[in-house]
Amino acid sequence: MRALARLPLRSSPLLRAAVSLAARAPVCPLPSSPSTFDCSSAAPRASRMGGALSLLSPRRGAAAAAAKGGRQAMDRSENEDPDLWMICGLGNPGPRYESTRHNAGFMAVDALAAREGIAMDRLQENAAVGRGRLCGKKVLLVKPMTFMNNSGESVGRLARFYRIPPARCLVICDDLDIPTAAVRLRAKGGHGGQNGMKSIGAHLQGKDFPRIRIGIGRPPGSMPVVSWVLQDLNKAEQEDIGVAVQECIDVVRAVLTVGLERANSGVRVDAEGKPIKPAHSNGKGVKAAQQQQQQGGGRAGKPAKQQQQGAKGVHTAAAAGEEQQPGEGQPAAKRQKQQQQPELPPVAAEALQAAAGAAQ
Repeated sequence: MRALARLPLRSSPLLRAAVSLAARAPVCPLPSSPSTFDCSSAAPRASRMGGALSLLSPRRGAAAAAAKGGRQAMDRSENEDPDLWMICGLGNPGPRYESTRHNAGFMAVDALAAREGIAMDRLQENAAVGRGRLCGKKVLLVKPMTFMNNSGESVGRLARFYRIPPARCLVICDDLDIPTAAVRLRAKGGHGGQNGMKSIGAHLQGKDFPRIRIGIGRPPGSMPVVSWVLQDLNKAEQEDIGVAVQECIDVVRAVLTVGLERANSGVRVDAEGKPIKPAHSNGKGVKAAQQQQQQGGGRAGKPAKQQQQGAKGVHTAAAAGEEQQPGEGQPAAKRQKQQQQPELPPVAAEALQAAAGAAQ
């Protein structure tokens, strides 16, 4: 009764009715002995008071918590789902950091979500998340809203909630030690001074999680690293990072389709899972090697094709019965040296031949 009296009466008419009923309920006198105690006369009014209190709507906070708990119970899987992957991009939330170098991971996840039609419209564990399918696998796209240095808080909680092991938590981030727009895939490794990766490693309790790093290069001169990573991309960098983002999508598809080992060796697949030739920065060396292999490589930098043509000309001349001139096919310097040597007199030549016979 005293607790009800302290509630604000302006909150609800039903609350005022409940307080009124409670005020009219009789107070049972203290019994002189346990056998003389009887509150049966107060039971009808007490039941009416309980009925009135039952009509009160629950508090909004309790209702919201119950609804949230119900949604989480529906989302949570009892067992680990072997097809579920977490694709996490690192960055800082808000329009202030949207186009900065430090948000390369956010850019990659946004592009992947747009291409696959996955809506990033849910907020869970302080992260923007979206669920969908990619290359026949279930994916959970994640963008932590905790700012870069605390990214591991959201990633760790989501990994535990959905029971995703670190081996299927693929993280996309920027990297200072890689040239701008270069893309590198690694199955595991250290944080390399990247605070977001350091936080994720601490919350996943290890460093054995795959990562895709997008190079942003080192700052010029004595420019502080913080100012460099939080600076907006210039026009040229935007185009280069845009190409790198598309390569990240190809890498993610390859990881989900052919596995980390083959994807790390350079295998890429299209939207249908078919292998494709690398068309980005990582594929330049592959293309050059393929062209060199087609042309061939000869001694002293001479293409093998030219050597084959030269050999073919020699064989053709021999087949035609042409006599090869003395010294032909030898280096010009050697032929010139032989031409400059003087001829020996007949007596000296016979002496040399006799000496050679004696030596044999």
